[in-house]
Amino acid sequence: VVTDWGAMHDRIKGFQAGCDLNMPGGSDYMERSAMEAVKNGKLLETDVDACVERILRLVEKARDAKPAEVDWDAHHGLAQKIAEQGAVLLKNEDGILPLRMTDMVLIGHMAKEMRYQGSGSSHINPTKLVNLTDAMPGVPYTPCCDAQGNVTEDALRKAAEAAKDHKIAIVVAGLPDAYESEALDREHMGLPEGHNRMIEAVAAANPNTIVVLLGGSAMELPWADKVKAILYMGLPGQAGGQAAANLLTGKANPCGKLTETWPVSYCDVISRDTFGKRNVEYREGVYVGYRYYDKAKKAVRYPFGHGLSYTTFTYSDLKVDGKTVSVHIKNTGSVKGAEVVQLYIAPPKDGLFRPEEELKGFDRVELEPGESKTIEFVLDDRSFAVWNDGWKIPGGTYIVQIGASSRDIRLKAAIEVPGECLPAPAWQAGSWYETLRGEPSRAEWEQLMGHPVPIQRSPKKGSFTMDNSCLEMKDSSFIMKVQYMVTEKIIAKQCGTKDPADPQFRMMLTSAVDCPMRAAVINSTGKMSDALGRGLLHMANGHFLKGLKCTCFPAKKQI
Repeated sequence: VVTDWGAMHDRIKGFQAGCDLNMPGGSDYMERSAMEAVKNGKLLETDVDACVERILRLVEKARDAKPAEVDWDAHHGLAQKIAEQGAVLLKNEDGILPLRMTDMVLIGHMAKEMRYQGSGSSHINPTKLVNLTDAMPGVPYTPCCDAQGNVTEDALRKAAEAAKDHKIAIVVAGLPDAYESEALDREHMGLPEGHNRMIEAVAAANPNTIVVLLGGSAMELPWADKVKAILYMGLPGQAGGQAAANLLTGKANPCGKLTETWPVSYCDVISRDTFGKRNVEYREGVYVGYRYYDKAKKAVRYPFGHGLSYTTFTYSDLKVDGKTVSVHIKNTGSVKGAEVVQLYIAPPKDGLFRPEEELKGFDRVELEPGESKTIEFVLDDRSFAVWNDGWKIPGGTYIVQIGASSRDIRLKAAIEVPGECLPAPAWQAGSWYETLRGEPSRAEWEQLMGHPVPIQRSPKKGSFTMDNSCLEMKDSSFIMKVQYMVTEKIIAKQCGTKDPADPQFRMMLTSAVDCPMRAAVINSTGKMSDALGRGLLHMANGHFLKGLKCTCFPAKKQI
């Protein structure tokens, strides 16, 4: 059992709980305290021995491991298949996709250098990397923007001219590395302004504009109504270029579905005012994602579960037999395809506040043209239950809904479900949780919680603890300003850059200065001793001599 990197809080309790390794290792965080705890009997030596024994057994097992034979080409082929089947066709006006003509142009830096993976812990070295320009070598290409999405008027003019000279314009755009990464919250939901301008310019020059979209999360798409098609590839991996080419040309049929709602604008996100703050208040309660947008009847760019195909499917013969739900799906188009069939349950409209509907099951069915299959879902008590001092089922009329997305319900069937009578609390009437008008107030949220919610104040000098970060303390502490600058210099040397737009530098710096001091000690892998970390903390609290003493003459016991 290992910790996440820098996640250890109390090493003594960690040993007692059976936590074997404090990762990333190499630090002396609470080492002296643990030794002292063994000496005075607060920590049993046998607890430590048990951790050591498990580590030694792992070492023995690893020593006997044999090298693995790997078929890299087969793995690459699997990566391509995953990218093809995970892609989501968001829009396909006039059936422009799959492409039936060869007179096209690729536009955008990401066509040549695709954003195929995330930053931080998700970063890997591909065995083979295929970009869209590699997969479509005969198609002319113009970059228009740089890696950060910056454009010039001259580049926009050239992109528009290239688009005008061809029947089809394929723009590759999305979120650059610096826009989303481990350790960072996104500051907005927009693409680089240069990407938006590039798409607008190309769409104005060529009505047959297709956008291939890359990125790991929902985005604002202000130009969505001006382009013919949008193919969302997510972060498609090392074979993403070939997968995108196959999808565009019809060698593969997109069948992915959105796993989150895409709002029209970040202004429509109900938690926007507290997200990214030190203490986030999730006042929306159960109304997360589609549960909010659908009940509030809020317009969205694309709903939860949305995804188009190059073929069509019909839904028929919905049956509910006890807790078994069956439905008939037929491919009525001309090409092979897969559909992700979704089952939603709509609860009774009276009693406790609940979402309009909730996803309770889904299944993927792959069908040849003209082929049909019957798929089944099995419901259980949790399909109808709510948490109310335990899982309880409110009795009443529920609606079983089968659809292609949360807003594309094809079939419905009413069922009577026996259960308890759970009356709504007095405070619910007319509250945001019942009406979803406007935004939930703090007073309404506290009524939902059943108690006052303390407002977490920003930490003050004199009361800083090892749970506070360098970033929190540096504005009121000269020593923490120095610590910040030293950390920044060390990371810049490791990364070879101090550019805040560089994703690796930004991620590593944020991880180092925006984590608790205890995590900074642990993550330093020995470069910052526990005594030095605690000494700096004393100094940050205004106790310079105490901090100096702690650093030079570390005590046996630390708190």
